[in-house]
Amino acid sequence: DLDIDKMKIAVDAGHGGTNSGATGLNSKVLEKDYTLLKAKELEKQLRKAGNKNIYMTRTTDTTLDMPERILALREQAPDILISIHLNSSSKDSIEGTSTYYRYIGFRPLSQAILNRMLELKLKEFGNIGHFNFALSGPTEYPNSLVEVAFLSNAADEKKIIDPKFHKLVAKKIIEGTKDWLKNVK
Repeated sequence: DLDIDKMKIAVDAGHGGTNSGATGLNSKVLEKDYTLLKAKELEKQLRKAGNKNIYMTRTTDTTLDMPERILALREQAPDILISIHLNSSSKDSIEGTSTYYRYIGFRPLSQAILNRMLELKLKEFGNIGHFNFALSGPTEYPNSLVEVAFLSNAADEKKIIDPKFHKLVAKKIIEGTKDWLKNVK
């Protein structure tokens, strides 16, 4: 049995610094700030569960381009990468949670996380493959991009800015990763 507590987990808080990402519909909060809050909560819960081997791509509001992130990740050689983002659409009616993968071999991880995220009563926006996201490019470690919910949707946005929701998201990402690990042969 593979144990999440003994693995090196990389957590990527999307955007940062000069790259603010999406903006909240009503709150005007920035994606970069809320991906960081969620990433730090994930780190905290992983540590609480006994994992001492966590690599954070960023812990502050700093500008990191994709090549820098990929180089650092390759240097760190994690067992798993979770990248946290918040979605946005030009239509404020679009809502929900989604996960993304580039290579079919990493689909089960992204599906397991999505299944747990759906327990948060979020609509299903989907599990999307062949997704051309730079951090999903390396094949050395399984990875999943998690688009928690839509900042451009009022109901999703309300959840996104709730500190209790950060804890729930972190818990579901961990549970989904554990579900996936149980099935890895």
